[in-house]
Amino acid sequence: MDKNRSELFGHFSYDDDLTYEDLLELEEALTAAMTNLLLRAGASHLDFTPQGDALMFQCVFEAHKLYVYRKIAFETATLLPEGVRGRLLCLDKDFNSLHIYWLRTGQWQEEERSVPFEPPQGLKTWETGGAAR
Repeated sequence: MDKNRSELFGHFSYDDDLTYEDLLELEEALTAAMTNLLLRAGASHLDFTPQGDALMFQCVFEAHKLYVYRKIAFETATLLPEGVRGRLLCLDKDFNSLHIYWLRTGQWQEEERSVPFEPPQGLKTWETGGAAR
């Protein structure tokens, strides 16, 4: 049985005016700081993926606790250096809601979005060509 009920995805992007050497140094420090922060918050299965001018990560939590995600957003905004901005996506595996955080140096914003069971009106529908048996 899966004991992890919530996933957190992160994406950090770097300003274009950073030199390659500065970017590598900043990315190493950011990865270490985020690893420490996420482990203290109870995350497991951490996966960091550097990709050019961005750093992405993914991890899981046993429960979907907003106060934990808000603390992560707060602390991340506190440690983000100038020239880096981030986004976090928190998904509860029951698909009731997701939370999105936008992060900049010294500030963060949050939005909760519901994930409805039925699709929104007006979406294109693709047919499979046959009925399931």
